[in-house]
Amino acid sequence: MNTSKPLKTPNPGRAIGKMREQIELTSIEYWDEWWATRSLERVSQNDPAYGVNGWFLRFMDRQCGSLKGKSVIEIGGAMSFRLLALSMCRGVVPTVVDYSSVGLDKTRLLFALHGMAVNCIQADMHDISGCYDFVTHWGVLEHQTQVTPFINQCSRLAKHQIVFSMPNMLAIGAHGWKRYSPNNWGLHVLHSDAMICSSCAACGLNCKPRFFGPPFFCITPVENASSATAFLSWSQRAAERMGRI
Repeated sequence: MNTSKPLKTPNPGRAIGKMREQIELTSIEYWDEWWATRSLERVSQNDPAYGVNGWFLRFMDRQCGSLKGKSVIEIGGAMSFRLLALSMCRGVVPTVVDYSSVGLDKTRLLFALHGMAVNCIQADMHDISGCYDFVTHWGVLEHQTQVTPFINQCSRLAKHQIVFSMPNMLAIGAHGWKRYSPNNWGLHVLHSDAMICSSCAACGLNCKPRFFGPPFFCITPVENASSATAFLSWSQRAAERMGRI
């Protein structure tokens, strides 16, 4: 999803931050546990996804133009390889907001591993203020039961543009996701393009939905391992390696 911001949006008030437990399917405890199991990895300049000519940065170049020197904030951006790639290869000024202290600690280590600095804010995204050239979030909106409050807060923070993505819950891979990882599936909400575009319009945004990234075969890690899920996981890794093509 790519949203531009032609209009000034109203301030929804700080009370929204207190609504998080009613409108979000995950929790701080969930993400602390999740990030505690993630290991640091070094990203090469030739990485097919996050390298200089990888599919992610080429997508961002097309959507946003030159980002050099621009301020970019990522919502729910703990250990974000995408923000790292934008920082290393496109020269953005990166900020991460996340409420997981474990995730933010690992974010600092990830950026330091690559010789990069990053501003980390431990907070609920509804409770922060400021103005950034670009707002991004990758795989966050689908954990919210309500779209408009989330989009509205992103709009308040964005000077120019919001670019975000969600997993394709209508793809072929979604059938295996629901079958082989039912607990993880239950933490996601399918928001239609029409609903998102309507919420964006209500917040004064023009929304341009499009498909993004490599084909989706399998959510990883799977909860119920089998020969079928092993094949699907291999297919997903192969697709990601071929993403540049």
